[in-house]
Amino acid sequence: MIKLIRNFTPLKLTPAFVQSKTDQYKATQKPVWNIEWMKDALKELSYCKCAYCECSLTKESNYMEVEHFEDKKHNPDKVMDWDNLLPSCKHCNGHKSTHNVIVEPIVNPFTDNPSSHLYFQHYRYKGKDTKGDKTISVLDLNDGERKLVDTRFEIGNKLQESLEELLVKLDTYIKHPDIPNKNKLMGATHGILRLCQPDSEYAAICATVLHSCDEYQKLKLELQSNGLWTQQLEDFDNVSRRICLFK
Repeated sequence: MIKLIRNFTPLKLTPAFVQSKTDQYKATQKPVWNIEWMKDALKELSYCKCAYCECSLTKESNYMEVEHFEDKKHNPDKVMDWDNLLPSCKHCNGHKSTHNVIVEPIVNPFTDNPSSHLYFQHYRYKGKDTKGDKTISVLDLNDGERKLVDTRFEIGNKLQESLEELLVKLDTYIKHPDIPNKNKLMGATHGILRLCQPDSEYAAICATVLHSCDEYQKLKLELQSNGLWTQQLEDFDNVSRRICLFK
């Protein structure tokens, strides 16, 4: 989970439209929020990922659902409130269900910084406080049936292997500092850091693994000492550091 910013409201979501759809829901109890332009807008806010578990919502197996942070049962007046809507995968939305976030708060990535409440340990989410613990249990973020922990391990292990390969490329460049070796080294470095940017799937786990690896720290220092650490790499590094979920 990463911090998200709700930096726009769809122009079509006028007060009159919201009130009309809200009244319709309260009268019929039928869904009024499955509107493609609104779902597209929500996905834009979250880089086309589930706001909770960060799985890609562009994959057919991860069908997007409009999630109501304050649930419909307890808060029917907010069924079309833009500030109450999140893009979610079926797994997270289904597990959250009618949980009352007013009575038992959980992390809202649009208003909370997940790193203040959650951290990764052995590829499992852990809570730093009551809100973090409740978030994990309500959303079932360590779900064994869905193999979420296995997925995170595979991602982290692959990233670590890529870092080891990068150090080999670095050694090759230091011994033979020609343009082809430089391009291979820099391209691979950019590739790894791109995986740790907010718009990448499972960015929080990638960033956390990256910044906890001695190999990455060594790579960064060597690139800096050899004049290869660019401003773009620095920007990628800073952004990825901000979404890490450390204890």
